Amino acid sequence: VSGLAWQLEGEQIDTAWHVAGVMGSRADARQPPTQADFDHVMHANVLAAMQTIPQVAPLVEAAGGRMAFISSTMGQIATVESSNAWLYRTSKAALNMVVAAAQHSYPRAILVCLHPGWVRTDMGGGSAPVAPADSAAGLRRVVANLQPADRGRFIRYDGTRLDGW
Repeated sequence: VSGLAWQLEGEQIDTAWHVAGVMGSRADARQPPTQADFDHVMHANVLAAMQTIPQVAPLVEAAGGRMAFISSTMGQIATVESSNAWLYRTSKAALNMVVAAAQHSYPRAILVCLHPGWVRTDMGGGSAPVAPADSAAGLRRVVANLQPADRGRFIRYDGTRLDGW
């Protein structure tokens, strides 16, 4: 990340995307994660964002731009329905907090978390209802239409603003 920041020094960025997500174990709350699985998931899904934000967000802020982070409604605390994949859920809840908190340090940028939908990918599986192209198109549309009122928000790929993260 520091190498990236060095390469971008002096630049202004209109739109930055932070796309990171590993599932790890799909175990529920009856089984503790291993230290290795915890470290892998939390490093990829949380620490990476925390290391990237101080390097990239100032460049986004300089442009009055936007920085989008791919999250998941599986990290929504207010609507949790089960404990399956609880390590992944916890990591995405932490990511949502990282972005909501960081937004206060970069007031001239719009930082948001995005839910791509349940997408037909290796992680989402073949029976997921959202095609990758539809998710990507929706995410791009959402980011292109972000307004200052969206700062720190959690938004679905279809534009629905989510409350009660």
